[in-house]
Amino acid sequence: MPVPWVQIVQWVPSILEVSRQLLQEARKRPAATPLTGDELPAELAARIATLEENERRQVELLHQMAEHIGEMTHALTALHKQYRWLLAGQAVLVVVVVIAAIAA
Repeated sequence: MPVPWVQIVQWVPSILEVSRQLLQEARKRPAATPLTGDELPAELAARIATLEENERRQVELLHQMAEHIGEMTHALTALHKQYRWLLAGQAVLVVVVVIAAIAA
């Protein structure tokens, strides 16, 4: 199944924007204030804090992945342009070889 690079290239800016927004929201969120012993057992509060920290790390990872996809997309676009130039050069070379063969 071919990769729909055209669609990926079109969506990269919005993917990066959403990942930046998620990252900003995760950084703005204050750390959870632990509840008193009467309100929540210490073990449960620790587990919630661990889950919240894990969520922040996942947002960071998502942002990094989106940045990498953006970089890969730019690299792929550059490679595609080089590929087109290579094909054009080969076509010109074939024409020159044919003309040289006919002239010889």
